[in-house]
Amino acid sequence: MKILGINAFYHDSASCLLIDGEIKTAVEEERFSRVKHDNNFPFKGIDYCLKSNNLTINDIDYIAYYEKPLLKFERILETFVATWPFSLKPFVKGMPEWLVEKIKIEDIFRKKLGFKGKIYYFPHHLSHASAGYFSSNFDKSAILVIDGVGEWQTVSLWEGEKNKLYLIKSINFPHSLGLLYSTFTSFLGFQVNEGEYKMMGLAAYGKPKYINKIKKIIRIFEDGSFELNLKYFSFRESFQMFSKKFIKLFGPPREKTEDFTQRHADIATSIQKITEEIYFKILNHLFQLTKEKNLCISGGVGLNSLANGKIYQNTPFKNIWVFGPAGDSGTAIGSALCLYSFLTGKRPNAINNLYLGSSYSESQIEAILKSYSLKYKKFLNEEELIDKVVDLLAKGKIIGWFQGKMEFGPRALGSRSILCRPWPRKMKDKINKIKKRENFRPFAGSVLQEKVAEFFEVPENNHYSPFMTFCFKVKKEKEKQISAIVHVDKTCRIQTVNEKDNGLYYKLIKKFYEKTNIPCILNTSFNLKGEPIVENPKQAIEDFLKTEMDYLVMEEFLVSKD
Repeated sequence: MKILGINAFYHDSASCLLIDGEIKTAVEEERFSRVKHDNNFPFKGIDYCLKSNNLTINDIDYIAYYEKPLLKFERILETFVATWPFSLKPFVKGMPEWLVEKIKIEDIFRKKLGFKGKIYYFPHHLSHASAGYFSSNFDKSAILVIDGVGEWQTVSLWEGEKNKLYLIKSINFPHSLGLLYSTFTSFLGFQVNEGEYKMMGLAAYGKPKYINKIKKIIRIFEDGSFELNLKYFSFRESFQMFSKKFIKLFGPPREKTEDFTQRHADIATSIQKITEEIYFKILNHLFQLTKEKNLCISGGVGLNSLANGKIYQNTPFKNIWVFGPAGDSGTAIGSALCLYSFLTGKRPNAINNLYLGSSYSESQIEAILKSYSLKYKKFLNEEELIDKVVDLLAKGKIIGWFQGKMEFGPRALGSRSILCRPWPRKMKDKINKIKKRENFRPFAGSVLQEKVAEFFEVPENNHYSPFMTFCFKVKKEKEKQISAIVHVDKTCRIQTVNEKDNGLYYKLIKKFYEKTNIPCILNTSFNLKGEPIVENPKQAIEDFLKTEMDYLVMEEFLVSKD
């Protein structure tokens, strides 16, 4: 059974191919189009999913689409009527896209893709819940979906058992924790659906001085449910997230070119604290309803790794799974997994790694290297390559790392990464200079799974956190040894690495540990500011040449600038 899962037209369009319950390929459209968070229909990604598996559209049995367009359109119409006449401008601007493409999505499947089979449309939050639960190894689990908005739902509580999902409770638009967080993202001069993790990084530098003011704009109940005071928000009726009343309460918004002040950091800290308060109340209520020790989380708010790391201390849940692409790109996978379960009555295969994208052969890479007249060395032996790279890392060199299949989701997990040693502190500044990022933003660490408890305050010795979806405190006695990945709040977002899931990347870090006695390295995505993670060798070379990266490793080739 071959199922094509598709997400399109909001942000982070993506496509995946599921064959007999196993995800074979999954890619985000932005990697091919080079438009960050591309929301166009993923023709390029679908083409790759098919061609890389030697298939045509005629070989596909079913298409699974991540939402119900008519239900979403109903919400937009109802919102327009409720906020008339203030919503006229965004309504007029948005209608052509809805009437031409979004509602007529079946025309695209039939006419442009040439698909003749059956198409299934799944509610947005069901796609999220399916991605979170079916990707896990849990036979039974509580499930939280929390994001900006799907068709109507903004928060939904579920229970999963074997191949079935049961909806327990939900909160609907316009009351949304995701939109509350995004409102402050916009207020602090960041881009919505892009800058939320920047605000999370900024939160470490402030004090929660604005909590009482935030509680004037949201009413929070003991079970975690909440109501926004809509007088402070304008996301329903305009292109701006916050209203004049919001500005009167919090002061002037930050301009995009304005320097950050302590006030901005204090606001970021305050909204992070409120988000965590609501998050933990919802989760404690979910536990009371299900009495489950297992928890799956999905939806864009589920990417708040700072909050995720505190779940173990603030709720009774023992085993927590946050799917790497918890945001909208993951709904392409979720809808496909849901359809497989629905049609077969079987549980699809769990997902242990996200190396699901494109890869390039030795001959393809060498041809591109020759076209650039670059100096490179080809290693015939994997061990020799690793020995050389580890030696360079230990000396403080910064390395572009391009290996195997591209990762799916927002995080680089050791296939399309920029790597360096995690000390001294100034390594962080060097990487920030290369990536042209804000100085307040932290970097993640990839750590050997068997050594994670030696450096980080994790809930169990062999803690499994493969997708960089959790931040944990760094053990005090280890802070200096990995100072480049220790944030101001003494936390680090971690990726645990093991031999089975991570192959060559695991071998690299293991050898680095043997040489330096440090079992982790700094890992950041292989891209520059404003661009998606690199997809092909040419993009990797271009970024390498534009920056002060010292070396580039592509498969068995080591490239230098000398």
